[in-house]
Amino acid sequence: MSRGEINFVEMAWSSSAMRALGNHAVDTAVLSLNEALLLQEFGNPFKVILVVDESNGADAILGKPGLTSIADLRGKKVGVEVRSAGHYLLSRALETSGLALGDVQIIPLVLPETETAFDELGVDAVVTAEPWLTHLKRKNLPVLFDSSQIPDEICRVLVARDDTLNLAAGALKKLVDAHFAWLDRSRWPADLAEGIHRRENLTTEEFSDTFSRIRQWSKEDQISLLGGETPDLRRMESAVLGHMKQSGLISSDTSSVELPIDDQFVRP
Repeated sequence: MSRGEINFVEMAWSSSAMRALGNHAVDTAVLSLNEALLLQEFGNPFKVILVVDESNGADAILGKPGLTSIADLRGKKVGVEVRSAGHYLLSRALETSGLALGDVQIIPLVLPETETAFDELGVDAVVTAEPWLTHLKRKNLPVLFDSSQIPDEICRVLVARDDTLNLAAGALKKLVDAHFAWLDRSRWPADLAEGIHRRENLTTEEFSDTFSRIRQWSKEDQISLLGGETPDLRRMESAVLGHMKQSGLISSDTSSVELPIDDQFVRP
């Protein structure tokens, strides 16, 4: 990222985004809270500069016909992207039924593969997210669990490398301001919206419906999320970190992996 230019790099899986940030291949990345905590554990220098959104049903576990609950997954094959928000969601879902990750057969895959995993990989369930969640719902597959059942835990944040904060603060400010400016979808040009619908293979109605399962945090929300002596993000990350340590998703020796915050781009 130069001082005035922003280039977007799309990545198919979360682990590649974490690795790219650590290798200086990218300067910023959107990560889930559990992914950001893993990145922090690995010693990568970065700051959380924006809380993007909260999944309120946009991440879910779908089973094949005949499965009716998370308890039915014991011993079953579950397709999931490891070290991702989906991996965390699966672990939390299993916990609600007295199960753990070791009670299922993990089939590693990336999100685009969840759409065909039932037929091609013979899985019994997948952990997926939009837009693949909507695609799979067309097949009337049962939703066994979704992110609305664990409020504040499947949140996504924008993180930036420390050196980028020093060298390209102006570009980061433009990026954050543009994010807030385009939260209002009524401002989107018609051709932009139509292009997104085609790209994601969603109808206009389906596209709108996906946003009913996502809480997008406003600039005003950032004051309590990132600002002050006790930002709300601390409470949210504490719950996520607690489960990660308990379930083995992060080292249990980690006494504290508090996410570093820089709220300079969201201050009033």
